[in-house]
Amino acid sequence: MNALEIVKQAYIYLNKKDIPHYFSLMSPNVEFYQTEELPWGGHYRGFDESKIFFSKFTPLIDSEVEISHYIQAGDRIVAIGKTSGVAKQTGKAFSCNLAHIWTVKDEKIVRLEVYIDTHVIKGVLISA
Repeated sequence: MNALEIVKQAYIYLNKKDIPHYFSLMSPNVEFYQTEELPWGGHYRGFDESKIFFSKFTPLIDSEVEISHYIQAGDRIVAIGKTSGVAKQTGKAFSCNLAHIWTVKDEKIVRLEVYIDTHVIKGVLISA
């Protein structure tokens, strides 16, 4: 599989919530990054830390990602789209823009940077 096919497959697994297969596409030294402004944000390295990333946001939101287009730039793939779902504790629905920057080397994902509309997500996590 080429880098773009690997990233597209990652979204299939992610939307199915098939985390074991999702991680099968990753290097053991994979890095995840998302802004620290979110409760699950931070910089995570390796499988164990990256699974902590998932364990922090799965109790808080149930979401699905829809990518509208991809930009391939060497070993990086930029995915542009939306994430939509519901905040589990407040019941508030959300839909916000996202950009994901994936780095793929030797047919494995080595880095994922997650950028979403932080203001929207923070707003649904807080009870009115």
